[in-house]
Order: sequence, then C-alpha cells, then structure tokens
Amino acid sequence: MFSRPVSLIPGRWQLFEYYTEPEGELLNIKEDQLKNKNGFWIIEFRENGEFMQTSSLPVRFMEDIPVCKWRLQRNFLKMIHPDNQNYYEEFQFAVERGLLKLLKKDINGRIKFFGFFKKESV
Repeated sequence: MFSRPVSLIPGRWQLFEYYTEPEGELLNIKEDQLKNKNGFWIIEFRENGEFMQTSSLPVRFMEDIPVCKWRLQRNFLKMIHPDNQNYYEEFQFAVERGLLKLLKKDINGRIKFFGFFKKESV
C-alpha cells in the first residue's frame, strides 16, 4: 500500500547532499564535504502545518523567518510566510526510498537548490 506524500513529509529531515548553481556554475556538495565543513541543515515539517529549520549553510529558504507554514499542492511544496499568504517559496518535491528531494529553479531554469534529505530517526 502506498503512502500519500502528506503523511510522509512530517518529521525532521537532515540534508546530506545538494546542488546549487550560483553565477552559472553547477556545484555539487556531497555528504563528506558537509561533514568536513561542519555544514548542516535540518528542516522540520510538523503535522500542524508549521515548518522550522536550523542551518549553517548559505543556501536555504525563508531564512529570515524562524517558523512558517507548509502546504502541498500536487508535486509542489509551499513554504508560506506566517503573516503574509502572498509571500512564499515553492519547491518541486519527491519522497522516494526514504529520501526527501527538494528542487527550486530560478526564472531562467538554473538550479537554485536541489537537495537530498534523510529523515532523522526519532
């Protein structure tokens, strides 16, 4: 039996690899590179719709807001400002084999962020 994404998303997820394309050059940061630089990004999706994050990385979303709301629409994950529904970040997402994949491109189609997260054990 398949689980719906809305039931798979809640929980704490830790980034272990990501791609970003600043200034036109695609960079791939792998797990060992994150560990060597003490890099981390932990995101948490609560069942009540709250989203929280802790990070030491320069690439993150809704960084000026400690807590926001999250919502799924088809294969998109929206992070919504708690005080302004018109201000949000939107990512394509997939949950496959226990991994959460988040993708965001800029208006020119370049990868702004493509990250792979492992769910933390409780």
